[in-house]
Amino acid sequence: MESHLTRTRREPRRAARRLATSVFAAALCVVAGALVVAPAALAKTYSDVPKTYWDRADIAWVTNQGPTSAKALDDFSGVFKPCQPVTREQFARALVVLGGLQDTQVATPVAVPDLPAGDGYAPYVQIALHLHLLSQYKDGFHPTEAMQSWQVDSGAVHLARQLDPQADWSMLSALNPAAWEPVAKWKTGAPRYLPTEVAARYLGLRYNHPSASDALEVSPREKIDRAEVAAILYRARHLSSWSIAGLAEYDKVTLPALTARQRQIVAFALAYIGYPYVWAGEYPSKDSPYGMQAHGGFDCSGFDWWVMKMHFGYTVNERVASAMAGAAKPRITRAKLVPGDLIFFGPNGPKSTVASIYHAALYLGNGWFIQSTGSLDGVGLSSITSDSWWKHDFAWGRRLLKKGEFAPAVVAPPVS
Repeated sequence: MESHLTRTRREPRRAARRLATSVFAAALCVVAGALVVAPAALAKTYSDVPKTYWDRADIAWVTNQGPTSAKALDDFSGVFKPCQPVTREQFARALVVLGGLQDTQVATPVAVPDLPAGDGYAPYVQIALHLHLLSQYKDGFHPTEAMQSWQVDSGAVHLARQLDPQADWSMLSALNPAAWEPVAKWKTGAPRYLPTEVAARYLGLRYNHPSASDALEVSPREKIDRAEVAAILYRARHLSSWSIAGLAEYDKVTLPALTARQRQIVAFALAYIGYPYVWAGEYPSKDSPYGMQAHGGFDCSGFDWWVMKMHFGYTVNERVASAMAGAAKPRITRAKLVPGDLIFFGPNGPKSTVASIYHAALYLGNGWFIQSTGSLDGVGLSSITSDSWWKHDFAWGRRLLKKGEFAPAVVAPPVS
């Protein structure tokens, strides 16, 4: 759940206040030790992880798990190498050790042509493959290849599933883009990682870096460093049963009948699932036409701006959420929302003032919307019908679609 502090975080001004250059971004991982003070008493320390490093506590906890000779992510002598990409073999061992799964018997090992059986990582890779925590490529495991961000999220979600098999994990198959049809006989073409990325963001596995450190954020197909992986794995091992139970709301995500234009909007928006939350972000890469961003990604109104204005060309002259909301004439009520509407949230719901509007998102239909928010550290799916503050703080919508581009709203029963 998003904290009150996070949800009232105001939208940024644009290019003039953005963070800097690629040189600064490359250096930030090294100097990030000055960002967050960690607890003093830690079980494990490394010479390259100073006391003030942003996730020193996570690194210390993760690397203290497992047998003495094979601690999770403890792959180097005396150093952690936080800014170095995590490799597939390192990640496999970390998953297995953190799950306490290292004694799992694999009756019939699979062939891993690029990893000799005598390699120290080989037993962990075999267990990870056997338990479906990770998978192989067609030509092998690629043990020294750098993990991509979405792959780490997927592995962390499957580790949580392995450790809590009685929970409802149906959404992982229900949202599989190869089969998911939110509208009968229509598949969205969403990325293959849609279900695990939705789950990872909902479960809070991703750390939302402060705006001054947005250069550390990672897009789904980018390499992810060892410090970021430690933060994800720590969270994956400290999930509450109630947070996992909340995934059940994604078991059946359906949308109303969509026009051709609405399908285009939904499909395009879903392509950005898992992109990070970036202060003042409105573009998927750093080189926005409106000025350099610290990293590719979006703030809340920036995501709406990217989809509806920059890609589809609708008239949106405002950039921040409150201004976008103020331009809604007429204001669309919950019952009359259609896919493609912008939606806004305020502390007093429909009675909120324009100045108090703190969040914007894009409506998909049947209560579902797609948003970029700090609590998810990026783009994810949420609902205004589930029992959350999104339901209680929904203020109104704004229609950008033109006549003929949308079907009339199907009025649902009143929301209590």
